[in-house]
Amino acid sequence: MTGAPGSGFSTFCHINEYGERGYQDLHTLVALSQPLNLWAPSSVLIRHTSRIGPKDFVRYVEKGFIRVIARDSWLTERRFRDTHPWAPARWDPEIDDALQSILREDAALDPSRRRVLSAPPETGEADAEGYVRDNPRQIAYWDKAYRSRNAARKIPVGTLATVARHADGGPFDIAKWILRDGRNHASAFALSGAALPLFLSPSDPRFIRLVNQAPPSADGPGTRPAARTTAPSHGHAQDLARQLVDVLRHLDIHAGPRSLDAFITGEGRRELVTWINAVCAQYRYHPRREIDGLVIRELRHQIGRARLRGPLGHLGARTALPTVVGAVDLAATAVGFVLSPGDALNAVGVAAGVFGIGNGLAQQMGWVPSTFDGPQWPFLYAYSSRAKKSRLRRMIYALSMYRE
Repeated sequence: MTGAPGSGFSTFCHINEYGERGYQDLHTLVALSQPLNLWAPSSVLIRHTSRIGPKDFVRYVEKGFIRVIARDSWLTERRFRDTHPWAPARWDPEIDDALQSILREDAALDPSRRRVLSAPPETGEADAEGYVRDNPRQIAYWDKAYRSRNAARKIPVGTLATVARHADGGPFDIAKWILRDGRNHASAFALSGAALPLFLSPSDPRFIRLVNQAPPSADGPGTRPAARTTAPSHGHAQDLARQLVDVLRHLDIHAGPRSLDAFITGEGRRELVTWINAVCAQYRYHPRREIDGLVIRELRHQIGRARLRGPLGHLGARTALPTVVGAVDLAATAVGFVLSPGDALNAVGVAAGVFGIGNGLAQQMGWVPSTFDGPQWPFLYAYSSRAKKSRLRRMIYALSMYRE
């Protein structure tokens, strides 16, 4: 999708696969994407579960930060939604009337530029049924996977729910509905034009491995059933995006008072998108063993070696991040103690006026903005402010507490 602000990191998420957890993570998905392509999002869960409210969600669609893709019946037919067997499918006038209006407004645009896009009718069920009939070895393979004790660890929960809702319990039907979901997901991803899918559950990559290990089809040994597979050119980007979601979840826990809207609409999100693009490009061809835990290691490294610079010289962390926690210099500790309580902060302001603290010293103590040569986006995300001495100390501690 073109015309959206910021560097591109176009992602796709079939968010309903993840239930309420997916919507609890919605703000993180928007934060790292440009744009985020969502398949048939639930307005009920946006309103009641997400940190992004209905008005902001619609505004992000209008601005091109979020792109909504769904079947026409989902986007335009209130009766279809209100009678859907899945309760969160219910129509929400504030959100869905607005999306319908955007759908009509963009109807004359090229599909790649539409902020709300109507997808053609599905072909997954018919395709999967024909495929299973032509390749009977698939039946026992998928029936065994579905009935296994650890099925939920290797088949996405949304697909398991689809099978439970529609299949008659026979092995043929089980295989058909699993592959139907996989084919529809692959088609939706292709329609979105996104660079990569966002996988929020460990079952997603396991399901891809399950697909790749399925018996060869009658068309030849290299042919596999279409599912959530992606092009090889994605490299490690899927893994790195998933790691970034985990890091943002961790920063949510350690965040102070902040405005997520200010981050999403401002420089923070633009810098984050640029940052993850650069990390993906730098490590694209590295061995997979070096990718696990890479995002948090890279962030710790960059924050740990960064410097706050003011009139009196270098300020900030002076040792590598893994050893700096617990050994921060006395001045940083004092600043953290003084700046934490709001009334103490007022007292510092009075003292600065009485004793005439110079601008250089005030900057060194973190009271006046300094230049910072590390990434700003973690500070803008967690604190809605740029890096300064007190924030640097808190960020170092937060990153040290992350458990891989």
